[in-house]
Amino acid sequence: MSHFRLALLLGAAIAIGPLAMDAYLPAFPEIAAALGVPAPQVGLSVSVYLAGMAAGHLVGGPLSDRYGRRAVLLGGLAVFVGGSLGIAASTTLGSLLLWRLIHALGAGFCIVSIPAITRDRTSGTESARLFSLIALITFIAPATAPAIGTLILWFTDWPGIFIFLAVYGAAIALLLYLNLFRGTPPAARTREPLHTLLTNYAQVLRHGPAMRLLLVLAMAFSIMMIYITHASLLFQEHFALSKEAFSLIMAGSVAAMAALNVTNRWLLRYWEPMTLLRAAITLQAAALLYLTALSATEPGLALFLPGLILAIATFGAAMPNTFSAFLEFFPHISATATALMGAMRFTIAGLLSALSSMLADGSLLPIVGLMTLCALVGTALAWVGGRPRGAGAAE
Repeated sequence: MSHFRLALLLGAAIAIGPLAMDAYLPAFPEIAAALGVPAPQVGLSVSVYLAGMAAGHLVGGPLSDRYGRRAVLLGGLAVFVGGSLGIAASTTLGSLLLWRLIHALGAGFCIVSIPAITRDRTSGTESARLFSLIALITFIAPATAPAIGTLILWFTDWPGIFIFLAVYGAAIALLLYLNLFRGTPPAARTREPLHTLLTNYAQVLRHGPAMRLLLVLAMAFSIMMIYITHASLLFQEHFALSKEAFSLIMAGSVAAMAALNVTNRWLLRYWEPMTLLRAAITLQAAALLYLTALSATEPGLALFLPGLILAIATFGAAMPNTFSAFLEFFPHISATATALMGAMRFTIAGLLSALSSMLADGSLLPIVGLMTLCALVGTALAWVGGRPRGAGAAE
């Protein structure tokens, strides 16, 4: 299978995550009214989703290494479809949150298997180029998910969004089976005892260079989550922009990430993933230091927006290079390593996003300051130590 075809297939599968996260956001008021609860309580479904994704990564990763990618990925999609239909049928907030957790667990099982499949088929710079192409395809999901949800609400009520997600999940499962797994026998179970599910995690946790890379990605992802958490307040209230202008800026952020992702994929012909990762993270820190200096003076949008777009766009290069460099250390337990990376990324970003809400006082400085702190920590970690010495390297 060509890299482009494989990236298209895996990108469509990993898009399950952002679609499930963002497509229902426009329906919050309608869901609250239907369930008879205040709108902020519907926001609990976001926290439950992040928790379910983290748990899905932690459990699904070791199972994928032990029982094979096909069983875990297709099983995860089946759970996702069932959870989506359960949400659509929910009539109480408690029921919705329970099915949302199940739905997120299935998504976590699916998503944790994708980088492992990529690592199974490629390595080194080739792996980084494939990760970069997958990331480029998946950028479409967060850019279009709210619009998809809004479009569905024109024709039906909020359960229709989750029925759409169920149909999407089933379609992805069929495509994966027909194009990636058909004719491939189920992977033989490993002979390792079950306790290796824990010892494999310990192996990753003891690996200093890999853990630094994991934290680098967690810091970059936290910057994204803090931005998403406060974007509406930032642009629609602080800068008094219309909903249309806000939507354009959000789409522009995704377009900038995609552009830097394409640039990164081209640069991988000449430089290694670790070199480009360090450049991206350093550029992000510089952009956020600029924003911090501006925020003390309550700047206008014309000065503030370019720095913000640059800070967000660097994630388009940081993510694929970090995945590639990190997984070079764990060729035989790549799904377990990916699981720990995903779980810690979601957990750390969720905590820092919650902290940002506690710090918010209506001004720019607390939010931008926390983003800058994340960038500085990530930059310091990215420059500590040398480059990965190859698969399975240990320090």
